[in-house]
Amino acid sequence: MKRRDVWAATAIFASRLGSAAGAEPRLARVGVLAFTDVTTEPPEGDVFLTELAKHGYVVGRNLVVERRFSRYVGLDAAASELVALKVDVIYSVEGTQSALAAKRATSSIPIVFQSADPVGFGLVSSLARPGGNLTGVSVQGPAMTSKGMESMAAALGGLRSMAYIHQVGARSLPWFSGYVAAADSAATALGVRIEFHEVQGFAAYEPLIQELVRRGVEAAELMPTADPAWNVVTEQVASLFLKYRLPAIGPTQLGFLLQCDFADDLVKKRIAYFVGRILKGAKPVDLPVEEFSNLRLVINLKTARALGIALPRSLLLRADELIQ
Repeated sequence: MKRRDVWAATAIFASRLGSAAGAEPRLARVGVLAFTDVTTEPPEGDVFLTELAKHGYVVGRNLVVERRFSRYVGLDAAASELVALKVDVIYSVEGTQSALAAKRATSSIPIVFQSADPVGFGLVSSLARPGGNLTGVSVQGPAMTSKGMESMAAALGGLRSMAYIHQVGARSLPWFSGYVAAADSAATALGVRIEFHEVQGFAAYEPLIQELVRRGVEAAELMPTADPAWNVVTEQVASLFLKYRLPAIGPTQLGFLLQCDFADDLVKKRIAYFVGRILKGAKPVDLPVEEFSNLRLVINLKTARALGIALPRSLLLRADELIQ
């Protein structure tokens, strides 16, 4: 080989090596599908992004987050928009409904979810062998129902009767039978008589609460709903419970006496783990759904005072958060 040919070959090799060394890292694209209104805060939360950075994916460097909200276009349309963007993975924030919408929109893009009953809702075939393109975290709804009743009994110094209130149509949803079974089990263990009531629209709440109080029902729980629009009146429902002095379980930040929920930050860390694994090449079918049972108790002290309830110190010490 002539000297000039050697120089040319060396130059080409060096050029290619330099290009490879200085190449920009491939951008990972995470789609976030939120079952919520648009807010100034990212629906996936800072904990999720911080944890994802530990897996090597940092916004502004090698990660782009595409967010789509259901407020104006609906969940199905929002999910379809993320599919059209060809994101690498979809994180369905805030539960089962967004995961179902994402599943309807794509059978190929990986989806990571948080759900109370992923098998019952048809998201996966089983927890150990999810199948398809979905995996994530299963939060244990029955444990939450049981702890809620136990906490209410402790708050009142005993509990003989309790009402569960749900919207029209809830009985046909996959999670309903499991919820009722958990409530029945807890009621049997604690010796509590329970009843279930169906309401249609906000106007039905006040006469129902009045009737419960008249009959001496001692507490109530507002059951979950899949309707995001209903969230805007939940605070008004809480004010009705307070007005008629009926202790109730529900979102404590909106005025309910107490609430048992999951350690949201820990859930988001596990979601970030799944997303990170998938971005590095893992398939959802090979990632078993994790069962998550870390519960937290939140008590609204302001509501307790308004209801005239002197909460026992033992319950206060067990609480993970006290709202003043």
